[in-house]
Amino acid sequence: MNLPRFSPRPALLLLWCPIVLLLLLCAGEALALKVEVLAYASVEEDEILLRDAARLSPAAEQLLQLRLGRSPSAGEVRELNRSFIARALQRAGVAQNSITWSGAEVVRIERPGHQVTTAAINATIADFIAQRQQRLPGVDISFAPYQQPEPFVVPCGKLEVEVSPAADNLFSSRSLTLIYRIDGRVVNSLTVRGKMEAKAEIVVATTRIRRGNRIQPEDVECVVVEISDTSEPIFTCAEVVGMELNRSVRAGDPIDRRFLQVPVVVERGAFVRILAERGTMRLEATGTAREDGRLGQTIRVLNSSSLQEIRAEVVDRNTVKVRF
Repeated sequence: MNLPRFSPRPALLLLWCPIVLLLLLCAGEALALKVEVLAYASVEEDEILLRDAARLSPAAEQLLQLRLGRSPSAGEVRELNRSFIARALQRAGVAQNSITWSGAEVVRIERPGHQVTTAAINATIADFIAQRQQRLPGVDISFAPYQQPEPFVVPCGKLEVEVSPAADNLFSSRSLTLIYRIDGRVVNSLTVRGKMEAKAEIVVATTRIRRGNRIQPEDVECVVVEISDTSEPIFTCAEVVGMELNRSVRAGDPIDRRFLQVPVVVERGAFVRILAERGTMRLEATGTAREDGRLGQTIRVLNSSSLQEIRAEVVDRNTVKVRF
């Protein structure tokens, strides 16, 4: 009699089911992500990373580099809660049901910084003025801000400050711009408005001098005055005596270098000697100036021999030179 053959497979399947279930449970536990939210963190970079706000287990490096947003400004705090971090993880492809949370509900993230005080700002301006004053001996320079600058905070690092006046002429500047850099990167700039004062002994007119007149020794003197509105002051009378003015000035007015011009030494119609030199060769001729000429100026001259008009440089009141 043939007895039915007994198959061991169902029995083996029943035997293996608990083992498979146990393995699946272990695998599921291995795939879970444990996130411990920190209560406090300090960052120095511009971006907040997950590694700054929480600890992970397992510590997946790719997730630790996950960006959570911009860091707070230096000296300030930003708060991130679990929900914010969970959404960031979800966007990164991490299933919410695979996360086990622990630690704080909210992490406070601070960015350390260095406070630049009002006194420090004023000291920077004072140092800048002192450096400029060293280049101008005899000039007393000061700057008084209309209102005191507000303090601020910059990130930690190597601090450098650049001060720039509003005008090329420091004396006429009505404001100073301060640019703050940390490790070579601009982190802040501010403009301080105020009154610039500069006093020095400079040349002023003792009487009214009309345009085109030559300055005589008795026309000028050196007096200590405010020079903030003088673009190019002159500090010695010897520099102006014998020069002409291209505009009229009143008694007491500073003589600005821009007002001066070399006087005419060759007048239009005057007979002049024409020199032409090249190496050891030297030629001379006579001519007539076709226009007024100042020392060093190139003017038109009519050659008396050839009756040709040439251009020549004024050497003195009787001589012009041709280059060839």
